[in-house]
Amino acid sequence: MPAIRVTDFDGNFYNTVKIGKQVWMRENLKTTHFSDGNVIPLVEGQTEWDAQGSGGKAYCYYSNDTSNMVIYGALYNWAAAMNGAGSSVANPSGVLGVCPGGWHIPSDEEWKELEMF
Repeated sequence: MPAIRVTDFDGNFYNTVKIGKQVWMRENLKTTHFSDGNVIPLVEGQTEWDAQGSGGKAYCYYSNDTSNMVIYGALYNWAAAMNGAGSSVANPSGVLGVCPGGWHIPSDEEWKELEMF
């Protein structure tokens, strides 16, 4: 299976790799929007992070340095990563979360399948 190029709402491209029966993105996600176009807030300070509580959706860059986006992608808090969805044990999970359309947040079962391969 040839690699698929995935595009997020921001126009970032992600290459993929097939591992066993699964297809994974080869790069870390770095989108600043959910797939519906809604903006994910950029939070840079500890006070701002603390103000998010358990439901505030946000992202940052490693060491609050935007140049780290190329290497590490964005770092999302749980609320942003899941975008209101609950956890899933299904394989595939079916949780779109912060992912581009057609992709999803992997469940623990999917991680286990990857690990076992």
